[in-house]
Amino acid sequence: MNFPVPWRALLPADAVPTFSGADGLREICDATGAGCELSGDGDTPSSLSDKILTISGNVEQKEAACRRIVDKLRVLQEVVDQEPGVFVIIVPSTAAPAVIGSKGAQIKEVIELSGAEVSVAKESIHGMNDQPIGVTGTGGQVVSAVSKINAILQDLADRGRLQPTDFRYRPGAQRPEDSGGMGGSFGAPGRAAQPTGGNPRTNAKFVVATQVAGWIIGKQGRHIRELQENSGAHIQVLKEGEVPPGVPVTDRIVEIGGRFEAKAEGIQIILIAVDNMPALSAPRETLMLIPRQLTNDAEIKDVRQMSGCEIEVRDLPSHDEGLCTLLGNIESRVKAAQQFLKRLEEVMADGSVSLPAPSYGARPSPPETLPEGSDIWSNPAPSAKEDPWAKDDPWSRARDG
Repeated sequence: MNFPVPWRALLPADAVPTFSGADGLREICDATGAGCELSGDGDTPSSLSDKILTISGNVEQKEAACRRIVDKLRVLQEVVDQEPGVFVIIVPSTAAPAVIGSKGAQIKEVIELSGAEVSVAKESIHGMNDQPIGVTGTGGQVVSAVSKINAILQDLADRGRLQPTDFRYRPGAQRPEDSGGMGGSFGAPGRAAQPTGGNPRTNAKFVVATQVAGWIIGKQGRHIRELQENSGAHIQVLKEGEVPPGVPVTDRIVEIGGRFEAKAEGIQIILIAVDNMPALSAPRETLMLIPRQLTNDAEIKDVRQMSGCEIEVRDLPSHDEGLCTLLGNIESRVKAAQQFLKRLEEVMADGSVSLPAPSYGARPSPPETLPEGSDIWSNPAPSAKEDPWAKDDPWSRARDG
């Protein structure tokens, strides 16, 4: 195990007194052996009125503590016996696609095995890199679903795709103007008008050979559409010749855009797909365009340490990006590419990097192999689940019903 992931839930402000004092969280910790902590001042954005409840320990301890917490909330919601109650947990936005799974397969399995209703919000919490997940059911169903969702997060952590910092609030990690996320209380959630999850200009960009680009696109664009649907990202193959100086004109640029978590998932899906190309034509290295500010020795060393990937950097003449060659197994290359994307989001958020529009075509028309009228930029991939926050307030519904 890399590190034990904490379980985190949103606690409405009016429920906080119930968990204070000797018969609150302290009693739950003493009875279960788990660690329970409520967020304090500065631990969450000022726009979030809910508290974040963090549960730590081994799986058995976290399940036992979670059940006691859920039972207390059910009393507040005036839910009895086998009536469904609502519990809202949060997960790192980068992990949300993995929780949903390809075409919703993972979340469907959680629902079928636990018996609970599970709804993953489309948007991140305003000012945070976390997404809420509403879980509705009996006490046992809710705890079962929460445990299974956190098992997915634990698997991601064990594979190095999540770090302890992904479970902590970092002021400034997500700018309000970029997030479009939801503020206020998740007892009374709202919807933002725009998609969220990072800066739309921080596309992940890879250099591939022409034959690889053709394979990514597929016959009449079928493969690239499938890759988009599976990741939720926008995937664009630039036309031949639309490459920066120093890159062979016969190579192609693959851009992955969209929300941050979709881009991270898109990186994994694209690199694995390319690595599994038929015959012996699949490359065993990955070429990625990185802003020059992120190609210094310190940045490269950090990415190497976090991914286990070897990285070679080549400057491109008269261009604001460097060409990084990622060497290693597919898992290490995916980690390295995702870490570069994460760092780019962070430095864009604090303003230390400014990206001009690339001169070789920021958004070209779809490749000539795509059928007419199938512009992949105009039709985002469908979401795997309905937006739970478009419905009525689940907390109020539980109290008032």
